Amino acid sequence: MITLAGDERDGSKTRDWEVENPELERITRSIADLDGHRLTEISVTEDEPFRYLSIAGGPDLYLVTGESANGEILQMKDPEAGSEQVQLVCGGQMGVFERSALVTQAQAVGAVSEFLSGFPEGFGDAWSVE
Repeated sequence: MITLAGDERDGSKTRDWEVENPELERITRSIADLDGHRLTEISVTEDEPFRYLSIAGGPDLYLVTGESANGEILQMKDPEAGSEQVQLVCGGQMGVFERSALVTQAQAVGAVSEFLSGFPEGFGDAWSVE
C-alpha cells in the first residue's frame, strides 16, 4: 500500500493527515500546497517492500530525499543550479542548503512519478544514491 502523509502547522499546533493509495494528481496537489510555513513536508511511503520519498520546503524550491527498497539513501539534486546558499523550511525547521541540493516543483513531481513507477529506468544522474 502507498500512503501520502503530511502535517499542517498553526503556531505550536500540528495536525497530521494521511491518504491511502493516492493518485499522482493528489500527490501533485500536495506538493503544490507546500508553502514553507503552514505546510512544509509530505512523504510518500510504500509498505512492502518498505521505501519512501520525502518532499519538503516550498513554495519554489524543494528538498527531495528518501530510501529505496534496498536501504539506499536517495537525494534528488540539480547540479546545474549552482552552489549559492538557500534558506528553506523543511519539516517545520529552518535549514540552509546548497542550491544544487534543491529542485523545482516540476522536478519534485517527476521524482514522485519515478518513485510510484518503481524507478523503471533506475536512478539517473539527478539522484545521489548512498
